[in-house]
Amino acid sequence: MRRGSHDGKPMSTSSEPVSERVNERVNQKERTRRAIVAAAADLIAAGVIPTVSRAAEEALVSTATAYRYFPDQQSLIAAAAADARAGMADWSAPQLSSTSDPVERVDEATRVLVGMIHQREPLVRAIMGTSLLRSVDGTSPRTDATAMRPGFRRNWIEAALEPCKGRMSKKNGRLLTLALGVCISSEALVALEDVMGTEPDEAIDVLAWMARTLTQAIVPTVEPHSSPSPSPKAARARRKPGAPRR
Repeated sequence: MRRGSHDGKPMSTSSEPVSERVNERVNQKERTRRAIVAAAADLIAAGVIPTVSRAAEEALVSTATAYRYFPDQQSLIAAAAADARAGMADWSAPQLSSTSDPVERVDEATRVLVGMIHQREPLVRAIMGTSLLRSVDGTSPRTDATAMRPGFRRNWIEAALEPCKGRMSKKNGRLLTLALGVCISSEALVALEDVMGTEPDEAIDVLAWMARTLTQAIVPTVEPHSSPSPSPKAARARRKPGAPRR
């Protein structure tokens, strides 16, 4: 019989219980995975779209090791996005003022949520890009791509329109909800910044104006709000030198 075996089976030469060694290997794998994901998240926050090899370098592991956990860039970014969403609980729990005016409520919802999107814009853009790529690459179901987009705007729109549900028909309520879903969005912010060349403050002003105008058009007995209301910062920037304050 070979040394170190018993009844034909290899014997452990360590006094450490097998279960503890297995648990340690599992824990080590999880630590390695988390280190790679954290490195990818840090790169995204810095405005860099991470590759698997770059994340491995930042996490101080070999590229081969990183590829065992994440076979491609999309899976890595998806994991980083899922990890980041754990710290975005306030995005899904809208806190709006007590006013019952739907115009004021949608204005507030737009400014707050789109403002938070702007604060985390590198991450949001990474999620958008990866989701779009997944929806057309044919390697995974389209539901996997849409699942990457948490849809926080739904909660904000519902909260904003809650006081006026009884003042709209079901058809108009759905129409307004869908239209606001276009305004109160990362897609609209990116379009205004990248295509129309606006600064973030102006983009948020325009989106808030759109949301107010749509609400005025659908909800009865609401006083009209005819033009964008600029943020205080934007208003100061536009005031001519020496012009009196009003």
